[in-house]
Amino acid sequence: MIVDSHFHALSMKKKGIDSLSSNLVGIDVGTDAGDAKERLAILPESSTIFFSLGSGPWCLQNPGYISPDNERDKLLADISSFGADAIGECGFDNHWKYGTEETQRELFMMQVELASSLSLPIIIHTRDADAEIEKALKSSLFKCRGVMHCFSSGPELMRKALDKNLYISFAGNITYKGNDSIRQAAKEVPLDRILVETDAPYLAPIPMRGKPSKPEYTEYTIAFIAEIKGVEPEMLKERAKENLLALLQRDKTVRKLSLS
Repeated sequence: MIVDSHFHALSMKKKGIDSLSSNLVGIDVGTDAGDAKERLAILPESSTIFFSLGSGPWCLQNPGYISPDNERDKLLADISSFGADAIGECGFDNHWKYGTEETQRELFMMQVELASSLSLPIIIHTRDADAEIEKALKSSLFKCRGVMHCFSSGPELMRKALDKNLYISFAGNITYKGNDSIRQAAKEVPLDRILVETDAPYLAPIPMRGKPSKPEYTEYTIAFIAEIKGVEPEMLKERAKENLLALLQRDKTVRKLSLS
């Protein structure tokens, strides 16, 4: 069994990784509204490979970007045609300075409200934007369950996310030199709130860093976190799987498993 709460199959294919293991339990995560048909065409029919739709902050720089309302319409059109197990990824990114804080917040909160209205979890992207995500989490509009994807901050933000009943997902960057704050967060996070991911094809963990990542590489991240937490890797993997299925509430999914 392979557990990967966050990967990008279309981007993997573009980097030469064009197949997914039959024993994968994970989410192929959306990045741009309107990408569903192309992504679903390459995903195998599987009851354990899930599918999200979202509009990340990078969409603000797309030439065709119009407004959060327009992005919502595109997301709803794909949900109507293909279904979805989650909304996202979406959130804040100050590393690349997409748009402004206000436009990032508008786009994110639109998807928070959409996830809430559909009773779906939200997949949150945040990079160098702790203050922005903290402000969003305090909003009265934030009522959905969800996950902090590729958690890259420290225990303080983690605790605030846990207060909102969010899951915390760790990627290969936890293995990189200098990321002590992420490791401390992993040490402290409760086992019933932890997820693991690759963000494939990005962020391959040591010792695979520098190569295109793939879901199988969660084995390295799981082993690394298990040592930090003083637990057995297989136990941590099983717990991560259980947490992922709990996040998705699989029995309530609206995803359609066929393009027909």
